[in-house]
Amino acid sequence: MSFSIGIVGLPNVGKSTLFNAITGESVDCTNFPFCTIDPNKAVVSVPDDTLEAISNYITTRKVTPTTLEVIDIAGLIEGSHKGDGLGNQFLSFIQKVDAIAHLVRIFEDLHVSHIGNINPVRDLEIVETELKLKDLEILRKRIKSIEKKATSGDKEAKEEFDTLNLLEKKISDNEWLKMSDISDEEKSAARKVGLISVKPEMIIANVNVAILKSSSQKLDELHEYASRKKMGVLPITAKVEEEIRELPKEERTEFLMEYGIEKGSLERIILEGYRLLNLITFYTFNENELRAWTLQKGSSVLDAASKVHTDMAQGFIKAEVIPAEIFIEHKSIKEVKEMGLLRIEGKDCTVRDRDIIYIHFR
Repeated sequence: MSFSIGIVGLPNVGKSTLFNAITGESVDCTNFPFCTIDPNKAVVSVPDDTLEAISNYITTRKVTPTTLEVIDIAGLIEGSHKGDGLGNQFLSFIQKVDAIAHLVRIFEDLHVSHIGNINPVRDLEIVETELKLKDLEILRKRIKSIEKKATSGDKEAKEEFDTLNLLEKKISDNEWLKMSDISDEEKSAARKVGLISVKPEMIIANVNVAILKSSSQKLDELHEYASRKKMGVLPITAKVEEEIRELPKEERTEFLMEYGIEKGSLERIILEGYRLLNLITFYTFNENELRAWTLQKGSSVLDAASKVHTDMAQGFIKAEVIPAEIFIEHKSIKEVKEMGLLRIEGKDCTVRDRDIIYIHFR
């Protein structure tokens, strides 16, 4: 598994429709609140032209792309953090994802109900507030549970107690606190207790074709709001993409291009996920398998070895590294070696995006 994204938003904004569009599933999208009770989950292959190109020049039994797990989480409402609308159940699922995709509705449709008028900024703020309030509940519960131990002289408990109190104050005071804003100790504590609001987030605007072809005041307001928080907005026509998902790739691309959309929703969400989570891709292959792997940017060859198999990391000797574009240009390992383009690296070498790595180990 490479990474996971949870789709969140108010009821009837198109979460299940978007889920269907990007995963190829066929979950219920009936027009009533909480149509989705249990979260829908799907694992999809990450489209990868580099992986496909490498496969053209090697002989292997199978090709395995890296993957994205998509989780369609039921609609949140005001009071979800207290359990309203089964909110506690839904929020617990969000704790487990790597990144959050906020889906807001911009399209008008009299046949699809909505809570109040169409106002994406207000809707986004409702969900963000619920995530923060849930985090404060989590923090206060944990703080209370360790307070006696922390004040009795237990050094480890005291350190955690102080860190959690600091996080509680920051989340209370700061309307937009992210992992990049907190210390390493706070990050560790946030992950340990399962905080939600500090997770990396993206905003997806569910629009109709008319908005794509013209302009929209509501979309402009959402862009302005996102810009203040240093976020981008991905406008997506979830219904259209759900309807054309069965078309061949070429026809689907041609259809989207008519509306000025260069990439489908899956590709765009993956690219944004990689950016948010600071990820890169590397490749390994032998006669049995060519495989793509996801790794944190800045990781070492030893980290990559550990990702493939712990035995490789423990018995690491050296790594042979080739940038994928060099291999694709020369079409064979033999030619790459003859031209002196293969690098021999130690365990501390930093892996670069699209590196092909062959690990030697005891």
